[in-house]
Amino acid sequence: MESTVASARSFAAPDAQPLAALREATVILDDRAVLRRIDLELAAGITVLRGPNGSGKTTALRALAGLVPLARGSRDVPPDVLYLGHRPQLLHGLTARENLRFFRDFRGGGGREARIAAALDSWGLHADADRPVERMSAGQRRRAALARLDTEPCTVVLLDEPFAELDVAAAELLLRALREAPPTAAILVATHGHAEIDALAARLFEVGDGKVTPARQRP
Repeated sequence: MESTVASARSFAAPDAQPLAALREATVILDDRAVLRRIDLELAAGITVLRGPNGSGKTTALRALAGLVPLARGSRDVPPDVLYLGHRPQLLHGLTARENLRFFRDFRGGGGREARIAAALDSWGLHADADRPVERMSAGQRRRAALARLDTEPCTVVLLDEPFAELDVAAAELLLRALREAPPTAAILVATHGHAEIDALAARLFEVGDGKVTPARQRP
């Protein structure tokens, strides 16, 4: 999500053309239907998927990312989707800088090293940019993973419990990144419940009993 400053108010209206969707989607894991015939469409702007542990939030994000198969239904997602799971997806043995470079190049981002340096600085990692990620704290690793938002081109962003292991300062950095996200990006945030991200969201869905239910959308 290469940054372009835009306020949350400039996000598309809830009835905008979807950029990604699950339709009539069922996911079965360990012989259990975790999700049953759900419909979930993502338009530009922020969508929140809210529910307790075990409700199926992570499965819904992984289904959109193409990381779990659908037993039935369809998935319509662009190739440049960025999924950041609740555990930082970083390569041990590499530094934070090297991780950002690897994932940028792997996804075909290219671009200048200055963008990586700026992302590390923005997420408060300038002093730790060249430290192997396995020697970082959990919070630093989370920041390094979230810095990928600023270095990789993507149309759809899937964030699973992104506030986990973040201190107050890092949580503010994430909220700022979401407020300043490109208005053309569709961002799905899975969370137990977070008042500030709920306030930014154009759409809010509840997850439970294998279903995804609309709870709110802005008029």
